[in-house]
Amino acid sequence: MDNNNEYIFSLDIGTRKVVGIVARKSANKLQILGMEKIEHKSRTMLDGQIHNINEVAKTVRQIKANLEETLNISLRNVGVAVAGRSLNTIKAKIEKTIPSDDEISEDAVRNLELEAVSSVLNNARHDFGHGEYYCVGYSVIYYALNGEQIGSLAGHFGRSMAVEVIATFLPRVVLDSMLSVLRRCELEITNLTLEPIAAINAIIPQDIRALNLALLDIGAGTSDIALTKDGTVVAYGMVPEAGDEITELICEKYILDFTTAETVKRSVLNQREVTFRDILGRVHSLDSEKVIESIRPRVKELAASIARCVCDLNQKVPCAVVLVGGGSLTPLLEGEIAEAFGLEASNVGIRLPEMVEGIEDTTGKLQGPDMVTPLGISIMIAQSSGLKFLELQVNNRRIHVLDMRQKLDVLSALVAAGVDKMRLYGKIGRAICAQVNGELKAIKGKMGKPAQIKLNGEDASLTAKIKNKDSILFTEAENGEDAQGKVADIIDSDLTVRVEVNGQSIEIKPQIIMNGLPVELDAELPDRAVIEYPQEVLVKDALERAGVDIPTLQEREIVVRVNKEPRVLTQRNFTLMLEGKEVGLETPVKNAGKIEFSSGPVMFFKIKDVVEMPPLGKSVNVILNGMTHVILGAKGKIFMNGQEVTPDEFLIDRAEIATRPGGILPPTVAQVLEHVSFKPEEQRGKLLRITVNGQPAGFTTQLCAGAEVMVNFVEV
Repeated sequence: MDNNNEYIFSLDIGTRKVVGIVARKSANKLQILGMEKIEHKSRTMLDGQIHNINEVAKTVRQIKANLEETLNISLRNVGVAVAGRSLNTIKAKIEKTIPSDDEISEDAVRNLELEAVSSVLNNARHDFGHGEYYCVGYSVIYYALNGEQIGSLAGHFGRSMAVEVIATFLPRVVLDSMLSVLRRCELEITNLTLEPIAAINAIIPQDIRALNLALLDIGAGTSDIALTKDGTVVAYGMVPEAGDEITELICEKYILDFTTAETVKRSVLNQREVTFRDILGRVHSLDSEKVIESIRPRVKELAASIARCVCDLNQKVPCAVVLVGGGSLTPLLEGEIAEAFGLEASNVGIRLPEMVEGIEDTTGKLQGPDMVTPLGISIMIAQSSGLKFLELQVNNRRIHVLDMRQKLDVLSALVAAGVDKMRLYGKIGRAICAQVNGELKAIKGKMGKPAQIKLNGEDASLTAKIKNKDSILFTEAENGEDAQGKVADIIDSDLTVRVEVNGQSIEIKPQIIMNGLPVELDAELPDRAVIEYPQEVLVKDALERAGVDIPTLQEREIVVRVNKEPRVLTQRNFTLMLEGKEVGLETPVKNAGKIEFSSGPVMFFKIKDVVEMPPLGKSVNVILNGMTHVILGAKGKIFMNGQEVTPDEFLIDRAEIATRPGGILPPTVAQVLEHVSFKPEEQRGKLLRITVNGQPAGFTTQLCAGAEVMVNFVEV
């Protein structure tokens, strides 16, 4: 049996039937070598969802066996499409800079598309919930070269290339049931897409996607929708109603089992009269037109539901509607859809597989609109435009992973298997935090141990690349141990300050307070502890340690104002020097500081300790009897609380001190006379004559600098 990989095997597992196609690429055509179609014997699927996995698997196995026998080949790989049940779509754009002298290859375009789809997948995990959805298909909306839209990137040169894609997501349960069926048939899924994506790739070529078209893939359980505009596929959607709704109506109206009702629905299209037996055994012969009219209201409802969904997605009525799928043959549906959209009947039609270019059907079986989607799946496999699946073993559990860029690593596989990242990377142990003198400090917990990974029995990292059929075994990561510590771990290990007091070496260790209680450095440190300790040693601490009786030391501050400026003075009964400078008891002292201390009587401050004697008034030079003399200015004065005082008087607390310099008035003749030398007994009976600058003057005559004063006695 031939097991050549050149054969393309595709399956369309629908609500009503299963279609299998085997094809092969030949020159510029796709040769259809075999086709098998089998209807489900019972309602094993509803609305595109597999309900009875074993029954569906039997049908698929039969199709596979028939094709293998007919073509004498062995089929192991398969491409499939799923219905658009519970569709969700997301758009994503990615742009990359490229070397301007490199031609853009087909592989580069493919990788760009897959990067965009990977981006969509990451967004989907956020929007829809991790692990609940699979990405089942994507379409390119447009390409761009250097910021301008272009039909194709391959073969061009440029600075940047971009692509925008729209990707579609399905609930995991839909796809998992499909995978279960294929496993029972010993088939491995290698290519996956969505039914409307497959149909649109087959029936609507790129060159007519410029039109605003609606493709309706109407099956038995669902009506899948794809919209084109401006050369791209712009949206996908789904209506959970299709041909089965009409069949069920016939069941109810004529009391038929589902299979008989399905036969009646198909027969009315090509027979004038239909004959059937109801579940009570009665035989009925009815005019086909009567049956058709009985289903018209329900067909009208189906058409209206489809039209509403399309218009919601498209925001307007499309210019034409293309129908594919077995459900498109439902009586009256084509006309009712035209009416629901308000379109001319000529703008709504069914496309058949023989209209698809590049197909050579050697079987002659590809007939009818229900063959479009199976053919589209084969075309997508041939073009390698679907999504690839990897089958892996993770801790002996089989999983399937979408290989978006053929670059999956171990981490991607484990996450896809539902392994929480926290089980792969051990957490760091909890830290201990404490507030030390208002500053937040922490002791970190220990690092965790990462997961132990084995890939196909060999040690591997989380970044190791994986391939189909790989086996991954992992041991969960271990969290790190929580932090432990002592008080000494978050404060300076040696807080001791060593100083000298009058030559004596003194050691001072500050008291540490934790959560309000005194502790030692080796005390256990709880989380969120509040620790306080003095960061400076004061002079008084050193004196106390040296044996000085601090309470006996008197230190009193007095405040005075000197010429309205406040002054603070300290009166005390000791002298205190640090490094040769006078300091107070509250002065900080650093390590190795030298203190000199002596006690004595209380020191009282005098006026002269806060103010100097104010200056004399201005001196004046005069000429007295031909000789130059200096007349000194008046003396300055000091006042305390308004009373004149001398510099040696003691200060009073809160006293107001004011100084007044010597007067600025010019000297008088009386001040000059003390410089006149004469004997009073010799001048008795004589008259004193005084002139200033030749003019008669008296004792109060004021003198200016350089004045000439003449003083003499004359006989009367």
